[in-house]
Amino acid sequence: IIMGRMLTVAEYGVLSSIMAIFVIMSTPFQTIFMIVSRRVSVLKSQNNIKGISKLFFILNYRILVISFILILFVWLFPNIKKYLLIEQNSYFYLLIGMVISSTFFSINRAYIQGLQYFKWLSVIGFLSTLIKTIIAIILVYFGLGVSGALGGVFLSIIFILFLTYVILRPSLKKNNTSSPNSAYSLLKTSSLAILLANVAFALMTQIDMVLVKHYFSEQNVGIYAAASILGKAVMYLPGGITMALFPMVAENHARGKSSAKLMFQAVGLTATLSFLGAIFYYFFADYIILFLYGADYKEAASILKYFGFAILPMSLIMIAEYFLIAMGRVLFAYLFVIVAPLQVMAINYYHDTLLNIVMVLFISGTILAISGYGLLWREFKK
Repeated sequence: IIMGRMLTVAEYGVLSSIMAIFVIMSTPFQTIFMIVSRRVSVLKSQNNIKGISKLFFILNYRILVISFILILFVWLFPNIKKYLLIEQNSYFYLLIGMVISSTFFSINRAYIQGLQYFKWLSVIGFLSTLIKTIIAIILVYFGLGVSGALGGVFLSIIFILFLTYVILRPSLKKNNTSSPNSAYSLLKTSSLAILLANVAFALMTQIDMVLVKHYFSEQNVGIYAAASILGKAVMYLPGGITMALFPMVAENHARGKSSAKLMFQAVGLTATLSFLGAIFYYFFADYIILFLYGADYKEAASILKYFGFAILPMSLIMIAEYFLIAMGRVLFAYLFVIVAPLQVMAINYYHDTLLNIVMVLFISGTILAISGYGLLWREFKK
């Protein structure tokens, strides 16, 4: 929001589209995060300190190798930035730096979550936002524009990455010797399904920004970005719930305990928070846009008014997806693979206005939520 004030409307649209690409590119590592967090939760329930430590060092080594491969790929094929609709080299290189650094951070965050260090998760989330904002403000103030905003993100990830190493060090230095193969045999048959589910979820919640940049003027991209940033906050309101739910369900599943009560509580709280957020946007969209972004973005109010409702089904889907993956189930993966391409096709065909895209988000999310929860209810009845 602050960047929306400091950058021009067109620059803000560029920044938002690059951040959407960043989320999509980081999706494979979100899969690693979910699998690692679940494995660490299981090892914790078994009090397997050796396994926890061994897994950490193996994963970091493999991610380091993957990072070198990515850098080599970018060096050999520099024109890839054109396919991502990224105009300037500085934007592209900062994006690659963000992806690589966030990969290592994902491993550390998965460990912190799996070990259920929830207080540290809160501290990390708060500091990440604060540091990112401060650095971005300084860099943009001195005229670096979009590069400065992206630089704030990159430098904050680096800082928080080192902080997480400090947090985890006491838990890892106890023993890093060999341990049973089960400690690091993460690539199971379900991993591909989890990857597909995460990629499809990222596409369904981020690809709209990329497609808007493709089909609309720079001014309209900035307008849509303002509404999208605020509207998607409804989806992330229950973020703290998923962070706590995932390791608890994984640990309960490893011990043979039911997590149905946790699931119902999480869904109820998520639905309440997200619905209240959507209602708030519907009645106060004009005031919110004027207060947060200013008169240059006033057209975004007509989009924000409905964006909260459009994204609400995805917040409910996110809870169910985390719950199932924590138990090693991938029911939603197959539904995502069907619905996500249909959503992209619908946006390609029905993009006459920005509100049309919001409507497509709502319809596709609703179809997915009804189908997924219907199948999930059948599982609970069994």
